[in-house]
Amino acid sequence: MNSSLKTAFWVVLYAFLAGLALALFAQITPIIRYVFSLLALVIGIRFFRLYDTIGLRVAFIVTAIIFYFLVAIAFAIYQYMKENPELMTGML
Repeated sequence: MNSSLKTAFWVVLYAFLAGLALALFAQITPIIRYVFSLLALVIGIRFFRLYDTIGLRVAFIVTAIIFYFLVAIAFAIYQYMKENPELMTGML
């Protein structure tokens, strides 16, 4: 596999995991939410240890923020559909 393609894959994977952990931190209310915060921190530290160039670090942070927003929006849509089933049955 091409080295740059492999690096891009790992950046996206680490960013997705960090974004998912941050979205779960934002959505869950009990004390367990702090586990997801620490998980996102550990993922970020692990990524920063593996890749030391500024460009990859910036790409990781930007991509993680994008994934955070996408997961948060998907979760909000799911919650809305779950709480308002009459709107979904009218669309069919």
